[in-house]
Amino acid sequence: MLKLILPFLLAFCIGMSPGLLAQTIEIDARIELPSPTGTHLHMGNPGPAGAELTLNNKYLSLGGEPIIPVMGEVHYSRVKRENWEDIILKMKANGINIIAFYAIWIHHEESESIFDWSGNKDLRAFVELCQKHDMWAYPRLGPWCHGEVRNGGLPDWLVKREDMKVRSNDPAYQHYAERWYQQIGQQLAGLYYKDGGPIIGVQLENEYWRGKGGEDHIMWLKQTAQRFGMDVPMYTVTGWRSASVPEGEAIPLWGGYPTAPWNTNLGKISRNESYVFRMPINSQAIGNKDNSDRYQPDYSLYPYFTCELGVGNQLSEHRRPVIDPMDGATIALSSIASGSNLPGYYVFAGGLNPVGKFTTLEEDQLESGYWNEYPDISYDFQAAIRETGEIAPSYHKVKPLHYFLNEFGDHLAPMQPIVPEGQEEPDDLKYSFRTDGASGFLFISNYYRGYTNSTKEDVQFTVQLQDEEITFPSKPVDIVDSAVFFWPVNMQMGEAILGCATVQPICQISNGEYQDWYFRQSGDIEVEFWLKGEAIEKLIVGGTSVAPVQRGSESYRLSGFPRDLTEPIIFTTDDGQTHRIFVLTNKQAEQFWYFQDAGQEYAFLSTANLYMDEHQQLHAFSTHEVDTIISLGRIEARGEKREILPSGFSRYTISYPSESIAIRLNPADLIDEAQWLSITAERQGGSRTLDHRQFFKNFSLEHSADIRRATFYFLGEAACKIRLNGRWVNQSVSADEVNKIDLTGYVQKGLNDLMLDFAYADTARAFAGVLEVEYYTSDKIQIATDSSWLTVQQYKIPAPWEDPRGKTQPTITERPYSPDHPGFSDARYALSFNQGTQKFENVFLRIDYKGDKAQLRIGERLVADNFNNGTTWSVNLRDMPMVYGEPLILEIQPLTEDTRLYTERELVRDWAELEIIEVEIEQKVIFELVPGE
Repeated sequence: MLKLILPFLLAFCIGMSPGLLAQTIEIDARIELPSPTGTHLHMGNPGPAGAELTLNNKYLSLGGEPIIPVMGEVHYSRVKRENWEDIILKMKANGINIIAFYAIWIHHEESESIFDWSGNKDLRAFVELCQKHDMWAYPRLGPWCHGEVRNGGLPDWLVKREDMKVRSNDPAYQHYAERWYQQIGQQLAGLYYKDGGPIIGVQLENEYWRGKGGEDHIMWLKQTAQRFGMDVPMYTVTGWRSASVPEGEAIPLWGGYPTAPWNTNLGKISRNESYVFRMPINSQAIGNKDNSDRYQPDYSLYPYFTCELGVGNQLSEHRRPVIDPMDGATIALSSIASGSNLPGYYVFAGGLNPVGKFTTLEEDQLESGYWNEYPDISYDFQAAIRETGEIAPSYHKVKPLHYFLNEFGDHLAPMQPIVPEGQEEPDDLKYSFRTDGASGFLFISNYYRGYTNSTKEDVQFTVQLQDEEITFPSKPVDIVDSAVFFWPVNMQMGEAILGCATVQPICQISNGEYQDWYFRQSGDIEVEFWLKGEAIEKLIVGGTSVAPVQRGSESYRLSGFPRDLTEPIIFTTDDGQTHRIFVLTNKQAEQFWYFQDAGQEYAFLSTANLYMDEHQQLHAFSTHEVDTIISLGRIEARGEKREILPSGFSRYTISYPSESIAIRLNPADLIDEAQWLSITAERQGGSRTLDHRQFFKNFSLEHSADIRRATFYFLGEAACKIRLNGRWVNQSVSADEVNKIDLTGYVQKGLNDLMLDFAYADTARAFAGVLEVEYYTSDKIQIATDSSWLTVQQYKIPAPWEDPRGKTQPTITERPYSPDHPGFSDARYALSFNQGTQKFENVFLRIDYKGDKAQLRIGERLVADNFNNGTTWSVNLRDMPMVYGEPLILEIQPLTEDTRLYTERELVRDWAELEIIEVEIEQKVIFELVPGE
């Protein structure tokens, strides 16, 4: 533990003297909070008596008490069912209270009238899992959802109909939209909050940009949802651009992302309102470059809630940002600083797109006319929980803020934000004060994505409250680039009051005889507390009693004390309660975990990642060799060897079994799958020089999907002509070079008849070829030259309907070209492993490569893909449907010189190559927790 050396400074004062300042920022917080009102909001059943979930124009209340819940989104149909519970528990461990999700229509009704609610698409089972783990659920119903899904989630069969206008009150469309809502209603019956279930609200449509002209459709959707049982405490719509929001009938929700991969340009994004304190932040910029018709509500009517704050962004074909862990954490804090009382993240956990029966199901430009091109499979989103299920650094950045909102949301929610003007420039110091006039929280940010901000030197703040003026810190401080934090003012700590502090509160825990308070450092700014002393009877700092304690109006300013778990600030108040203040370093704060279950509170410092299940079992998992867990309370791990620290806390050391998985890597050029067939004439002589050598291959293409492309790869010592299904291919085929012949317009579903025609050759010559057929589902098959091809030597070229006599099996010969001759593939590799992966918690394949895109296949099936943005691509081998002995095929596509895209890290052009590949194992230990002595 980091331990600072005393002395601590102890001063008795009535106020705090500002001294000589280089920059004093003054905030006038002498306000009277108006009473919130909700009578104009027409929501649904608030739920059971004593636990009503009600809404006003400022915040949500649970049982009459204000709350600030945290909402995170994950899409059940993009996550393997066996991983649902793991993701839910990881979200809960982060302080998430509400799990939002799209019900994606095309995932459930790809064929008209054939609904699929099974397996990974079992909506009801997913919501029941949320309920099992005491998580609220928030369905986003669509019918159109966007979500980087094909047709925005509308099925192909629906959008192809010419007799209706989708997303409207056209009766034909209403018929199908109503049926979709009916299906959802059947799945969710009995799971609404009014029934004791977890569903507290629903979102109607998404990004519905019709302005006033669309309000009737939103009302029809709301009434339809209610008709099928969706009677919930809250109905919402997205509020950005020209949103359609029938007044009082739905709450507009807002959002903000680190960047905009949907932008229709290739330049750096220099301005982003997500990093500016204002209300609502970045509400108009999502998916849109024209704000002229934006929705501008009367903000006094609605609470400021968000549903799409981005801790990450998806990679598109033409824009591939690299998201820093601070990007999303700053956006989240900016929304709270601006007055938001519900931070909602999109998406908090990434996933993998399912593959449909007829097509892949991602948003794309070429097939469905949408704005962007995205990976077929990957929906990683650079989220806090990656598509692999592993926890990203951004997860730890937002966790302390969520714990604070869970703990102190009842105090913060009614507070009004004071956001001074003049903070719009990237290098401006962003600050605001949320207050009730007597207390509050000061929010500060010196971070702006894409910029290195200047250090703001010698800064102090003076806050004018209703009955006093507070200037802090006691000495001016420097606020460096990327500093993001908030400080309390007149925060209640039992019977005592924390006048101000230069640390960020995290949570308060009842821990036997103590009330423990956890704070985190604000970078390198000196830790300072100002305790108002009216109720304090005893004070211990750094293990030393402060005596005598003068009762009355005195206060105590403490700074420079040790930041160590063994020497907290301890004070006892009039009511006999003893409080301990612990200050965590920034690193410790990210390793801090807080759980509540069945009235018991648990806190840990851990180098491993943690979550707790419904049996009060602690799951510790990481890719480290050794981890340390400190139990910050009277909780022990049954049967585990522990070390008692001077603080009385218990420390456990985990040493994982030494395990490794070796990769066998071999080149796997498509040319290696082909056998070389001799084209040398069997019957030779002057009368044979006009003969032809013909090769025939009949093959059947049976698949539910249509053919996307077909390419014949050919390398031979002689040129040939190609006839497919009775049509001569109008493309030349050259000798002694790799030919890639586009046969997309020639192949057909069902039976195909291929013929290659060679001129007479009386010397030893051979060829090899592979016909690769890709379907719209991204499945690929290869038909390679082998002994099943038949051949004949004859003078005439047979008509398409003729079956030549005398066809025989071909002569298989040796490869005539050296191994370093160019092959058929840019960079193709076969991966296999020396042992299975199923016994491990997770097995991550890490891949660094040069190129544009990469894919992993098992047999014909695409199982993972990646758009290169210069970062390591990770794949969870536990999610791969691998068959023992069958290799993974890695294909890398080069980035051509003329490809136009924006990247934040330089990519190599006109080259495809695997650079680094390795395996990292994640292991888990489960502790059974019991109360200690």
